[in-house]
Amino acid sequence: MKCLVVLSHPLKESLCSYLCQEMIKHLESKGYSITSLDLYGANFDPVLSAEERQSYYAEDFDRSQLNKELEQLVEAESLVLVFPTWWFSFPAMLKGWIDRVWAPGYAYDHDAELGAIKPRLGNLKEVKVVTMVFVLFL
Repeated sequence: MKCLVVLSHPLKESLCSYLCQEMIKHLESKGYSITSLDLYGANFDPVLSAEERQSYYAEDFDRSQLNKELEQLVEAESLVLVFPTWWFSFPAMLKGWIDRVWAPGYAYDHDAELGAIKPRLGNLKEVKVVTMVFVLFL
């Protein structure tokens, strides 16, 4: 099974990075074919520009900056997200990846009348999340 593993942590020596590598080893031992994406290591730009957002409703969504990431998402049968929980949520980098890569024509289609969206990621058979949180009680 083709698996996309997405890591969202800025430090290479972090617990997240360690758990990501362990997850990859485990999945490979189970026969998964792994594609890994380290968002910080790849210098992924999480900013959704006004032009890019506007093109969501155009005939041809501007995918020019995201070809690699879009291909990874639509080819994956399994998705693993590895990230810390910061302020009760995931990092802004991961949010930016979702905003930009889970794009129309790939993750979903718009209804002609701008009603309900139509999901397109039927290729994903499973989604896994590996996260951790540090709680400090004073």
